[in-house]
Amino acid sequence: MSIRKPVVAMSWAMRQNKKIDAVNFASEIIKELNNDTEIEKIIFPSIGTLPFVSEVTKDTTVLLGAQNIAPYKHGQYTGEYSIESLIDIGGKYVEIGHWERRELFGDTDEIINKKVRLSLENGLIPILCVGEKDKTDDYHEIELQLRRQLYIDTLDIAASEINKIIIAYTPKWVVGKTLAASAPQVHKVGEMIRKIIADFFTDEAAQNVRIIYGGSVSPENTRLLVKDENIDGVLIGRFGSDPKRFAQVVQVIEEIKENAD
Repeated sequence: MSIRKPVVAMSWAMRQNKKIDAVNFASEIIKELNNDTEIEKIIFPSIGTLPFVSEVTKDTTVLLGAQNIAPYKHGQYTGEYSIESLIDIGGKYVEIGHWERRELFGDTDEIINKKVRLSLENGLIPILCVGEKDKTDDYHEIELQLRRQLYIDTLDIAASEINKIIIAYTPKWVVGKTLAASAPQVHKVGEMIRKIIADFFTDEAAQNVRIIYGGSVSPENTRLLVKDENIDGVLIGRFGSDPKRFAQVVQVIEEIKENAD
């Protein structure tokens, strides 16, 4: 296997919001998976169901994360979800910077930076979502947007900590759509992100950081999307949200990464 452990993550958004639905969905995922796989498998249930899902995933190979946290550990922040709550139920990951959080809830890059640093300070792994807003064939423009996001999002983070972050390339124009970004573009941007990390930090940090793609991911397109040394996995959303399809994506990535070695 690669020195960078492959990742398959699934964010449920607000699709399973009742205890029974979330528990059954998580149980089906676990049942469908081959527990011997070397893939890092992560699910991000809706916030209200996290405590119930944590009981299902306990002592399994499926790892748990939250779709969002407050930028502060505790205090007078009415309605926010504390990282302390996530740690208390055994959560290990935080999804940060998704376009819906940026656009609908006003998460600026400065706020995202606080959430990333808070996650690292508390031993959790941030999945940092970045990407261009509008569809374009201008790679220079894409790089400018990525550089701005990554510069602010990773500000004041040591080079030795960067490999603890998983960077998810999730361009806004594919979120919630039926077509993913093309495989050549995903591969090009993966290479671009590594160059940016090398420029901001070190070559070693750039080689060690894991980069995944999110946006209309399915078992059918995963093979092309991940068949590149710069892409370490996928973040599945609505288009692939099904236990059987999740397991199929895991199997495809395992085959690709094993054959690449």
